[in-house]
Amino acid sequence: MPAFRPAPPAADLPVDRERVRHLLMQLVPEPGVRRGLLDVDVDLAPRPAGQGWDNVLWPVGTVDGLPVVLRVVRRRSARPLRDRELAVLRRLAPLSAELPLRIPTILATAPDALLIPWVPGRSAAESRPPHRRRSATGLASMLAALHSLPPRDLADLERNPVRGVPLAGRAEALAADLERAELPADLRRAARDVADRGLEAPVWDGEDRLLHGDPHPGNVVVPTVDPDRDPAPDEDHDAVRDRARAGALIDWGDATLGDPASDLGALLLHDPRGDLLARYRRHATWNGIEDEALWSALLERARAWSVRLSLALVTAYDSAHPLGRSGTELLRAVEEGELTPARRPGT
Repeated sequence: MPAFRPAPPAADLPVDRERVRHLLMQLVPEPGVRRGLLDVDVDLAPRPAGQGWDNVLWPVGTVDGLPVVLRVVRRRSARPLRDRELAVLRRLAPLSAELPLRIPTILATAPDALLIPWVPGRSAAESRPPHRRRSATGLASMLAALHSLPPRDLADLERNPVRGVPLAGRAEALAADLERAELPADLRRAARDVADRGLEAPVWDGEDRLLHGDPHPGNVVVPTVDPDRDPAPDEDHDAVRDRARAGALIDWGDATLGDPASDLGALLLHDPRGDLLARYRRHATWNGIEDEALWSALLERARAWSVRLSLALVTAYDSAHPLGRSGTELLRAVEEGELTPARRPGT
């Protein structure tokens, strides 16, 4: 793998305790959230709990005894992502109890920030294989449910230019990452072949579906408790139900409308040798899911997207990083010809 390792872009909206404290003073409760509920017991952490390319998660205290964090934009170019995340999570909020995975609950907003409960656990990328496989099956069901929703009220959602789009529009980036990845010759040919089959497949001509945009293993949180353990005597029904769900799907800033193939490509990063696409198909109800020609083309594009995304990971992270390992594992499956074709429902 290459020495090329991009660092996160520099923040042009630096996030420090002073900015976080100022944003807390500007919080506006979400519709339906009682203002009294937002009496934050402020206990501002000395440093953030996590930082990505676009946002910083800063622990700010508790609400009703539950830890909360402020998700703060750290780059001006990420402001549209914050707006997309807010629009989609508001759309999904009334449905959240029925979704296979939990989603973040927005308690309040401020300029460039969202107040949300802290989601305990670890990412699927960091989890042990049994927990990762469990979360992967939950994600397959989650994406099926999400893609099957009528995208009403989101027709004006700003489109993501790099997700849900025709694969041909990402061919140049794919070729560049294939060069940077410095793969062995056999693997390079296998990856190129999977990508070419996706590029040659019929393009998506169905109704735009609502997509998460970036459901890679770093954006699925796996519970740290065993969801199969017996409930404690004093554990209420809601707690048992929530624990039984396979985890949480976070970071909705890349949400968009379009071709579901890019989401399914990211799904394969979780378990490239499993039957995740078959599970997705069994649970999806969008119009056309039973059409064999449409499904076959979708599979080819999804596998090509999985190569595109895995190359992006291995050129951004080394093999010791959880996401670097996810990309490497998928490419290994490509080399071994083990990107398992999805079966028909019921087979």
